[in-house]
Amino acid sequence: MISLIAKILAALNANSRPSEVAAAASFGLLLALIPGGNLLWFAILIIVFLLKVHLASALLIMVLGKLIVPLIDPLISRLGLLILNQEALFPVYTQMINTPLLPFTAFNNSLVMGGLAAGVLLWIPVFLLFIPLVNIYRNTLRPRLAENRLVKAFQRFPIVNKIAKAAGKAGSLWKGGL
Repeated sequence: MISLIAKILAALNANSRPSEVAAAASFGLLLALIPGGNLLWFAILIIVFLLKVHLASALLIMVLGKLIVPLIDPLISRLGLLILNQEALFPVYTQMINTPLLPFTAFNNSLVMGGLAAGVLLWIPVFLLFIPLVNIYRNTLRPRLAENRLVKAFQRFPIVNKIAKAAGKAGSLWKGGL
């Protein structure tokens, strides 16, 4: 867990593009909204690993999202049922259910369909929201936090020193091209 926090801090403080962190946040939300254990979820996870996004940020947002998503599952399920009950799409669903491997995506599950639809609809707004948030953090919040007395006192705790050292190592690895 300390390593994950260190990697996220390194990404926020590194010279990586804010768009990489924003894309990671969007993919993390998409993975959080779709129930795991089906082919669709694993396919999106593989795509995340293949693209140039910050993996630690994507995984953290996915984990945090998985804690919150059960609270909105009824809404996600309603959205999925709304999409799945569209008579005009029945021939498409029939073709999909008869196509090899597609039934393993669980597209006909209301939570999967609703999570996919919500994630796709929210992907661009989350992406566009996170770019300025990363820039605001880097340009205004980080310098203020570095000079704050409470933060300096907090940095004296041994666990915080370990995280800072790990973040420094992760940051130097990041700059080295890994």
